Amino acid sequence: MSSNFCSKPVDVSKFGIIYAGAQKNVGPSGVTIVIVRKDLIGKAQPITPVMLDYKIHDESNSLYNTPPCFAIYMCGLVFEDLLAQGGLKEVEKKNQEKAGILYNAIDGSGGFYVCPVEKSVRSLMNVPFTLKRSELEKKFIEEAAKEGMVQLKGHRSVGGVRASIYNAMPLAGVQKLVDFMKDFQARNP
Repeated sequence: MSSNFCSKPVDVSKFGIIYAGAQKNVGPSGVTIVIVRKDLIGKAQPITPVMLDYKIHDESNSLYNTPPCFAIYMCGLVFEDLLAQGGLKEVEKKNQEKAGILYNAIDGSGGFYVCPVEKSVRSLMNVPFTLKRSELEKKFIEEAAKEGMVQLKGHRSVGGVRASIYNAMPLAGVQKLVDFMKDFQARNP
């Protein structure tokens, strides 16, 4: 759940284990949050590395090794902020609004921008899209960078453009990207 962790409410009872690289929405790079159902603890195979045997962590109150105090502190600040925003239901509403604005711009571009993901499974956190003419993608990314919008290059195995709009991305940032997209389309018919 790395990309969507803490972006919306999740019924954790539906999972045996949740493993999230939490650097996207919760804390600094390297933070991992694991939620394990009690009945699965103690069932590790003999070849399981110690750090992945959750019985050891359970018996040590998650303190088997020296905890990353600064990272935990930062996560605590983020959790306080999420609660101050009204909790994950309110955060989800904000994320739906941001993603909706961006997907509407893509879908309403007349095919200039195309999202390759089926509407029913689109992410609220990572919005991939391509341009009608692939030769424009490099120009799009370069011009966006000049406007302060960086890291838009798509995943190395897929290409295209990818806008990551995690919890920390304000609505104004998404609106700036959408305004840029409309302007770019008008200048490159």
